[in-house]
Amino acid sequence: MMRILIRPWAQPTLATALLLGLLLPYDAMADNPQTISYPKFSQRSEYFEKVLALALAKTEQEYGIANLQPFERELSNERLRRYLQDKQYIDVMWSTATKQRNKTLRPVKFDLLQDLGQYRFLLVQAGDSKRFENIKTLRQLRQFSAGSGTYWSDTKVMRYNGIEPVTSVNHSLLPMLAAGRFEYLSRGAHEVWSELAAHTNQFELLDNVVLKYTCRYFFYVNKDNIELAERLEKGLYLALNDGSYNQLFFSESDFKQGWDKLNQLAPASIITLNPPGE
Repeated sequence: MMRILIRPWAQPTLATALLLGLLLPYDAMADNPQTISYPKFSQRSEYFEKVLALALAKTEQEYGIANLQPFERELSNERLRRYLQDKQYIDVMWSTATKQRNKTLRPVKFDLLQDLGQYRFLLVQAGDSKRFENIKTLRQLRQFSAGSGTYWSDTKVMRYNGIEPVTSVNHSLLPMLAAGRFEYLSRGAHEVWSELAAHTNQFELLDNVVLKYTCRYFFYVNKDNIELAERLEKGLYLALNDGSYNQLFFSESDFKQGWDKLNQLAPASIITLNPPGE
């Protein structure tokens, strides 16, 4: 059984309070509070919003009050990255880290998922898991067709490792899996649970195969926004050192489920993929 050392779970009240506090005007404490715009795509944004709020709160004394302003247009990450690069609409976003993104944007080098983002569980149609039960190697996995998002980092990694996935926009992938357009869909250990809950009895998770590759999630700001990058990095490490970051991280039920599932797996279940030379 694979053992992963994790800290005790905590209550989510701290993060909620921080987020609400930063979303509300707070002029009493500063004459000119800074407004920071960020993309709010869906409910999945909430954790990253809370981390952003926490980092800003930890640095308030040094940098001043900051009000968070959501940018609520449903756009691809690719479009959002272009907006950030062109200084349009948003001041910060979160994304998987790549060499190219680190060149065109300014990364805040703190892994927002603390290694959990390295693991990919495989979703298959309900009742289909027996077809995968003898898979032990990447060579065996290549016999099955995969699905992946057009702009996902997973897609580049799969191709580099000899898997040619069927690609589409994010919202089409689960219907395509249900229709048999491909045989499995790779999803992050932190994100698969909400999809399973929303499609009860339609999909299931493979227990014997997990993919792993080097993957970190960073906040990104515009290349010229050195001050915001420094503020966020400082705030994140202050929160890590005083325990409030871990309190927030482990209050997320999807993250807890991800770690719990990984702790139940044998090490032999993990297939490690090599990162592409970007």
